[in-house]
Amino acid sequence: MPYWQDNIHKNETWEKIDSIPNEKLWKEHMLRKQKLIEFVKDNVSTRLRREHYPYEEINEITSKLDPNALTIGFARRFATYKRGTLLFKDLERITEILNNNKKPVQILIAGKAHPRDKEGQDLIKYIHEISLKPQFKGKIFLLENYNMGMSRLLISGVDVWLNTPRRPMEASGTSGEKASVNGVVNFSILDGWWAEAYNQKNGWAIGTNKEYENYDIQDNEDSQSIYNILENKIIPAYYEKDENGISEKWLELMKNSIKSTGGEYSTARMLVDYCNKLYMPLANLYNKYYTNLNNVGEFEELKREFYRNWNAIEIKEQNNMNNIAVDAGETIKVSCEVRLPNISPENIQVEVYYGKIRENGMVEKIAVIPMQIYEENEEERKYYYEAQIELTTGGEYGYTFRVMPKHEMLLDAENLNLVKWIEK
Repeated sequence: MPYWQDNIHKNETWEKIDSIPNEKLWKEHMLRKQKLIEFVKDNVSTRLRREHYPYEEINEITSKLDPNALTIGFARRFATYKRGTLLFKDLERITEILNNNKKPVQILIAGKAHPRDKEGQDLIKYIHEISLKPQFKGKIFLLENYNMGMSRLLISGVDVWLNTPRRPMEASGTSGEKASVNGVVNFSILDGWWAEAYNQKNGWAIGTNKEYENYDIQDNEDSQSIYNILENKIIPAYYEKDENGISEKWLELMKNSIKSTGGEYSTARMLVDYCNKLYMPLANLYNKYYTNLNNVGEFEELKREFYRNWNAIEIKEQNNMNNIAVDAGETIKVSCEVRLPNISPENIQVEVYYGKIRENGMVEKIAVIPMQIYEENEEERKYYYEAQIELTTGGEYGYTFRVMPKHEMLLDAENLNLVKWIEK
């Protein structure tokens, strides 16, 4: 595609990743991986020499770095909620995984803690001590002086990008976005960006979205999830190689990783969305309405009415079910009753919010459909709404209802921070 850089934000641009021969993509990945390995050798050797380790021991450790081994990267700020030591929760289990000579795995760890964050510093110290245990020498490498240059090498040279924050505390996870566009496959908690980007074909999800009684239970379950997925999915996929040393299953994961995130999570897409969905609509809205101060005064008064009366809105179901199992192509009708004591129905939008429920309890393919009024009871201020939901795939679906504010001078209903959900 000529000037494809001008269309980074379009998903169709990235579909052409499929046309890259597996051999060529893997060769490029291995070149970056080899460059990373050389950097790791130098970084670790420098640190160990400064700590007066014998040359023979330094050589023994760094010589085990293998560009053909499955390489997992973990690099970020060492805040406690990021759980930098979760991988080592069960030392016996991770020892077994890392010491399989037929399917070697090596882990590269980097990051910094805030100078005043003693707990974060202790995490780094613990990893350092772990990396020098006999069973982990030459398997776990702790890199010092983490910076943007090192980050560039890591997110382009490892095979798997590991992220283990304590859900739901992750704000974004942008390192995973950068890794994915380099063909590095994400292995992360379903939080931050990965909760949105994960599609079951572009990486792996650690744990589930369930709520836990305490952190210990959460950490135990998430760590066991890491070990199980490594043993049963990640390692087998990586080492399912042909006579040319290439795993078609792994290359498919790499390509899916690039395709699913290259456009969707790019700065280009963000800027295009800001222009098309925010800046230009706001400019048009201002020119159409906000130059007239009478319009502005009336709208401000309406907003005050919204805030005074919003909590009085009541929503009731009309003989609907909470969850439904349907076949692909089915259409269902849902309806609800909305009571509006002091707000005009002209100034609200009633919506049905629905999605497909997966086996692990997560909801995917979420959609919102505006509902239409079909009956009114002005005396009791009750209004009845309905909508048709067309389901393209079969399975179990859940849905609920909500009321949002509506006005011609309001760009987005969310801007007023007012939403009324049905209360069970």
